[in-house]
Amino acid sequence: MTTPRRRSSVRPAAGRRVTITDVAHAAGVSIAVVSYALNGRPGVSESTRRHVLRVADDLGWRPNAAARSMRSSHLASIGLQALAGRAATHSSPAGLELAAGLRAAVPDVALAVEVALDRAAGAASLEAAWTERRHSSFVVQDLLLDDPRARTAERVQAPVVAVTPPGLGTAGVAHGLWFDGGAEAGVGRYLADLGHRRFVLLVQDARVDVARALHAGLLDAAAGLRATVEVVEATSAPEAGAAAARLFTTPGRPTAIVTDGDVTALAVLEAARHRELSVPWDVSVVSGADAETCRLVEPQLTAISRPWRDLAPALVTALGADAVPASSRSAADTQADEHDAVRPLPAARLVIRGTTAPPPAAART
Repeated sequence: MTTPRRRSSVRPAAGRRVTITDVAHAAGVSIAVVSYALNGRPGVSESTRRHVLRVADDLGWRPNAAARSMRSSHLASIGLQALAGRAATHSSPAGLELAAGLRAAVPDVALAVEVALDRAAGAASLEAAWTERRHSSFVVQDLLLDDPRARTAERVQAPVVAVTPPGLGTAGVAHGLWFDGGAEAGVGRYLADLGHRRFVLLVQDARVDVARALHAGLLDAAAGLRATVEVVEATSAPEAGAAAARLFTTPGRPTAIVTDGDVTALAVLEAARHRELSVPWDVSVVSGADAETCRLVEPQLTAISRPWRDLAPALVTALGADAVPASSRSAADTQADEHDAVRPLPAARLVIRGTTAPPPAAART
């Protein structure tokens, strides 16, 4: 039997929505006990239940739409998480594009874009949001091979859709969604067909899903050829420029550099200019993400274009299917989910512009 401790006199700041964490703190019990009491579930004594309900009423706690939807397949509230700072590769701009697409696809569904400074903070935020029933489903991006957000979602049984390339073995990801077209693998094939054999992948973090997909594509393209693939990490534009400058001074310098985003690619172009190397005739450069900046430089950057807004309808289908944790679904629900999983996906594509060409004759094998 749970015995409540003395109630706290601390109340939420004026104007802030009261959460079950506030109720638990004020009632002197755990969040789990508050959840049991507020939802009429067994596991707490009647006196404790009355105590929690009284405290919740005193604080002005009210259930939100996400909480009411947890036991149904209705999609009520989406938490879309983006990373900021050095932890992000594409998730900040992509998150805004996804948010715009989701808002157009489901205008009546509550949508919150939450920014996390790193993945550990993102995992803690996701767990708190699920525990407090702020959202009925979540979207995460920029996943590591063993991402704490995916592991947390699996542990607490939160319905999460990961926007991540397939086949990367990301631990804890039960439901992933990505673009058709195989653009990441296509980069390596395109460069190899041009005759390149000395590849460098220049990325912020080689563990991130898109970087791993690009690496896999380059390795596949190099298989069976007398080719080399080197991975270099640089966490900022200045570091990327310095890394590119070093690469350009080494014997047998790379003839093709692939980056994970436009900022890193721009740093490579600037480093090549300082070394008086001609792009694309001395070195080809590919940006792993398209952006307006890719079209504002001379020459314009060859890049992977991903229609993030167009992914929203398929994402809504996946989110609706995941609104109820797997442990709470019936066999009929699971079969319906499998049927809904067959859905059209927009295609990403490699947009060929002015920064790619065959390598110099002396570098061909």
